[in-house]
Amino acid sequence: MKNLSRSIASPALAAMMLFVIGAAQRAGAQTAPGQASADKPPATTFNPATDKLERTQAGPITRPMIVEVAYQTYFLNEFGMDGQYLLVGTRRALLIDTGSGFYDLKGTVEKLTSLPYDVAIIHGHPDHAGGMRQFDTVWINPADVAMAESHTEQGAKRYGEILWNMPIGYRHVWGYTPADARWGAWDKHPVIKPLHDGQTFDLGGGRIVTVYHTPGHTPGSSVFLDRKTRILFTGDAANPNLLAAALPISATLRSLLRIKSLQPEYDRIYNGHTAYAGTLDAFAQNPHVLDDLIANCRGILRGTIKGKSVPNFLFPGRSDTVSVYGSAQIHFDPDKLWAPDEPHVVP
Repeated sequence: MKNLSRSIASPALAAMMLFVIGAAQRAGAQTAPGQASADKPPATTFNPATDKLERTQAGPITRPMIVEVAYQTYFLNEFGMDGQYLLVGTRRALLIDTGSGFYDLKGTVEKLTSLPYDVAIIHGHPDHAGGMRQFDTVWINPADVAMAESHTEQGAKRYGEILWNMPIGYRHVWGYTPADARWGAWDKHPVIKPLHDGQTFDLGGGRIVTVYHTPGHTPGSSVFLDRKTRILFTGDAANPNLLAAALPISATLRSLLRIKSLQPEYDRIYNGHTAYAGTLDAFAQNPHVLDDLIANCRGILRGTIKGKSVPNFLFPGRSDTVSVYGSAQIHFDPDKLWAPDEPHVVP
């Protein structure tokens, strides 16, 4: 994983590639419910180094799918790439994440609510922060600001084409083309406000959403707890296919345990890739995933779970380290298990 990041000149493109690797392997894992697998992920046929970004062919669904997963709580499916969530109170609304920038997210939000709203980004990867320039002001943890600001229209187009050319449903379902990346409004620069641990968004009517900093997937990753609906919105902090090479595994484990500690206050988890690829169903995440992720991290740190080197389907001759436990698989850097000088005590 670390070699992949160093091999790509653009930090934005590196983050995007790391996500796509996990995305393809997650799709493979879905073929066997309850059991993750790191073997033979479906490879994309798109070569970002040589193929052109001129496709005009598209699938039948030409707009995002919107599902009301709870009262006044909307899941916006951006062509199977990622999901945004709009939470509406009596006085204000909150948009969680801005996607990859392939549709009119601002216009969509303003059709769903006439209330003033805040925009908060769960972490800085391009499939979560790519659409942030559509808005005047966004909130994001300071540790991920530079990453969020680095994304480009060209990178978004490449991301879209890598997914489109993976044999997991995109081309037969979703009606986007590279030209739709124009919705990223790439020449604009929103005001960025610092999102911090413990911050709350009071939407009115007793709906208060609390932010918890959960570094691991990225240094600035956060989760959002809506006690009104008892839903935790986790982005990519606790996905069944978790990319955790950015920080030591010990840091990821602490964040997963923090998410676990909040369980008395939520019944469901919705992550940043609900209804992935060609899937249109919008189910909450399997509740067993979090426990399997925690056990996986503990096994890595104790040496009882070994990572497996799997071929990098995007870059022949390279490989990634993946560990599997139950319904969870983790991509990690075997040279980055503990922070420097950190006691090797597994919580």
